[in-house]
Amino acid sequence: MPTKDEIAAGLRQVSERLERLGPRILANLDRPLPTGTWTVHDALCHIAADSHAVEIWRQRVETGRRPGGDLSGDEYNEQQVSRRRPLPPEDVLAEIRAAFAADLQAIADMDAALLERPIPYRGATAPAAEMLRFYTGPHNQGHLDDVEKALGGS
Repeated sequence: MPTKDEIAAGLRQVSERLERLGPRILANLDRPLPTGTWTVHDALCHIAADSHAVEIWRQRVETGRRPGGDLSGDEYNEQQVSRRRPLPPEDVLAEIRAAFAADLQAIADMDAALLERPIPYRGATAPAAEMLRFYTGPHNQGHLDDVEKALGGS
């Protein structure tokens, strides 16, 4: 089971990578991602929607429901991206930064029992910490991988 320190380290890595890519992201918002229909801007909006990861995760662990209720994952993602598309990109980055800072504090303050709670995850039962680790780290890293490919590598 990932520890709070490991979860926070993964989130800090995402934050640092986003800061490195930030100027190139802002200069290339309309570039299409290598797969799907999203642009770099859409991926940034999606990361912003998911950057409130601890709050979303906590609701999911406590209620057993995905964010968006009865919406499919794609419908929920599109709803969240559409809400942010009209915003200035700098505001979207500010939302991400603020949410990452709040998530880091929430992780530090979190009760270990919540992280240990067994939940259904990826077809099995796993400690809730596994889901939180994924959503704060590898999930966002995957989107940043796509963004970096769209920007032409590192």
